[in-house]
Amino acid sequence: MTRKIFLDTGIFFDCLESQDRKTLINHAINRNYQIFTSLSVIGEVILIMKRDAKFAEYLTSFFSLLSEWKMTILVPTDDVAVICYEFSQDFTDGRMMRQKTDRTHLAYAIAYDCDYFITSDDALIRYKIPRRLIESDYVKPYTLPLEAFKKVVMS
Repeated sequence: MTRKIFLDTGIFFDCLESQDRKTLINHAINRNYQIFTSLSVIGEVILIMKRDAKFAEYLTSFFSLLSEWKMTILVPTDDVAVICYEFSQDFTDGRMMRQKTDRTHLAYAIAYDCDYFITSDDALIRYKIPRRLIESDYVKPYTLPLEAFKKVVMS
């Protein structure tokens, strides 16, 4: 059974800076996990890299990762739009109200039924999706940092 992992923005930087973290994703792939990200994550990664003097070097390394991991890049769908709208109307978690890009990344993972959402963002890890989404059968993937995901992959 293939399991789907969605990688958030910070995870790419973690993997580019640490061979051990990159190796963890490689282990996941070898254990039949499929790796996903979204156009919004790719855009955010590029914008962050652009601020650095080594932009071209980082960009080359980033695109090499996408190719090496046979990354599936998710595009907008009606479900992504619905989930983003519901997130924008939810005021129960004040930490997330201003986190439009983070919520959008999570919306992709939910819309595409990813099993895991790997992020370094504690607010996203603790975020509870709006009740209306749950009532519409949307499910938040297991949301955890890369170190916690290591225990999942290695078990």
